[in-house]
Amino acid sequence: MVRLYVSPEKLQSARASLDEAAHRHLVKVLRLEVGASLQLFDGRGAAVDATIVSLGKASVDVELGQRHVLPAPTCTITLLQSVPRGERMDFIVQKTTELGVARIVPVHTEFSMVKPPPGRNRRWRTIAEEAARQSGRADVPAIDECAELGAALAQLSGQEGARLLLWEDEQKRSFRRALADGPRSVVLLVGPEGGFSPAEVAAASSAGFVSTSLGPRILRTETAAIVAVALAQAAAGGLD
Repeated sequence: MVRLYVSPEKLQSARASLDEAAHRHLVKVLRLEVGASLQLFDGRGAAVDATIVSLGKASVDVELGQRHVLPAPTCTITLLQSVPRGERMDFIVQKTTELGVARIVPVHTEFSMVKPPPGRNRRWRTIAEEAARQSGRADVPAIDECAELGAALAQLSGQEGARLLLWEDEQKRSFRRALADGPRSVVLLVGPEGGFSPAEVAAASSAGFVSTSLGPRILRTETAAIVAVALAQAAAGGLD
């Protein structure tokens, strides 16, 4: 079924008028006509069946039908991700959204190669909305503005759940074994291409993070993030 993200207020009445961007996607790209069925979701867990009742030059009017509350991912995962070079952060946002991440906090670390300009999270939010649409989610992960690592760690002071630092120098503690109890809330910290500095590892440890290893191979930062989110979901039964 065709799915489309809309703002929550659009789903509050019996009918809704969709904007030019929706018109372009539904009519120009998908070539839907009056009478076609689709599903709208609000990014907060609700989805509504809809039927196109009229088409304007730049708008689509729909009649809203049955409402659904789709289940949230089994494990609430927060990803603190050091922003990599190029478009790899786009890829991380897309793939971890598909895997059910609940919140993404882009961070700038000592060995980060780039620092995104303010407002870049709007682009990442759009990517997350599309990934949620494609993957059947009705919720969209929150995506924070990029923050310095210390500030990001401070923001998590009251958040519950396991806290796991992916660190290439960890030799004993397996990431998979750290998830053996199937936690329902996990905070993951993934570093940049150059890894974490000793001071950053110490700061994360002081903030309650436990260093873990993904095995003998050194993974790219985007690979490590995707693998970690997938393993966290699997440990909580979210991939069953």
